[in-house]
Amino acid sequence: MQDYLNVALLVINFIAVLYLVSKSSLRKKLDYQQELHLKMLSNQEKMLHQISELKGMMEQSQIVHQQEHEQWKVEMKALESSIKSVPKSTSGGGQHLFLNDRYKEIFDLQDQGLTAEEIAKELGKGCGEVTFILQLADQARS
Repeated sequence: MQDYLNVALLVINFIAVLYLVSKSSLRKKLDYQQELHLKMLSNQEKMLHQISELKGMMEQSQIVHQQEHEQWKVEMKALESSIKSVPKSTSGGGQHLFLNDRYKEIFDLQDQGLTAEEIAKELGKGCGEVTFILQLADQARS
């Protein structure tokens, strides 16, 4: 009978050891999952902050773009009105001379091989404005 009792105690002891091992393993797994969860929350907070910063930068960029667009429209109207006020000759040479004098630096940079974008950047003008002036000059030449 004592053998049965010893065997029963060994089985109960073995079951208790298995329970403790599985509980320890489960605790480690839960700790690992909790650590991952905290890292995910931290990363999410960082991403939300970065998204907020990007939104602010986009809004600033949009404001600058709108201001440049408005400035370009004003400059284009002024350019158109100044072109209309120049007396036209029969050959169109007067307008060509007017453009050459008024926008000499643009044509000089074009002669150096710069693109409209590069000229605009160099002179601090809008790309559309420079392109428009170059197109007008081409029309006056032809």
